[in-house]
Amino acid sequence: MVTISEESVMTDYSKRIFEMLVRVLVFRLTHKDLIGKDSQADQLFEKVDAAFKTISAQSTLQASGKNAVRLSSRERTIVRDELRKDLEAVSHTAASMGIKEFFMPRDKGDRAIADVARIFAKLAEPLKKEFIAHHMPEDFIDRLRAGVEGIERSIEQQAASKGERKAATTAIATARAEALAALTRLDPIMDNLVWDNPPVKPAWNAVRRVEKAPAPKKLKHVFKCAGQKHARLSLSIDSFSSASTKRLERLG
Repeated sequence: MVTISEESVMTDYSKRIFEMLVRVLVFRLTHKDLIGKDSQADQLFEKVDAAFKTISAQSTLQASGKNAVRLSSRERTIVRDELRKDLEAVSHTAASMGIKEFFMPRDKGDRAIADVARIFAKLAEPLKKEFIAHHMPEDFIDRLRAGVEGIERSIEQQAASKGERKAATTAIATARAEALAALTRLDPIMDNLVWDNPPVKPAWNAVRRVEKAPAPKKLKHVFKCAGQKHARLSLSIDSFSSASTKRLERLG
């Protein structure tokens, strides 16, 4: 079974498998009479169809999960940056007041910032009037607490989105394996059905073929350069061979 990384979203190989399944199911609709209703072949086509529908549905969930992760990550960054600014304002103001307890964290991670914001809010509560007297906003403690809640909410949303995406990826891998297993059983049956049907046999072979992956652009460039060098080398060898032959003829 081919494993799929939880970070992959319809990889190139998965897309080529998906396209092959589409062709197989179109073939089934086109050749119903050949396949026969409720036959062994028809039952295997049903399994392929069920797996295809699962892949299609889960691919949509996988893509939406990816978008949700991206959005929650963006929101988390915005909330973190705003909370860090509020923490820095409290820390600088406290330093100007001669209070040393409000140190910025060395750890720049989201959870560390949230923990420090929670501590700042607690320490600042009895000193609220003094901070406001130094021109801190009247709601600065509420802002710290809201920032903590925002980061924690973003972390939870991102974790949930990743979990949904991972579940969709696993479901796709399972359905794809089921489709390929059904096709493995179906292939010899179809070979028997089409062996004496010249027009249909090549059609079935064509729909079952998984297209090869296109060569990467860099690899194409390497092949092109290699081909050019090979051509130049062949030309040089031919020229050398021709010159050597003529020289031997003169000597003879």
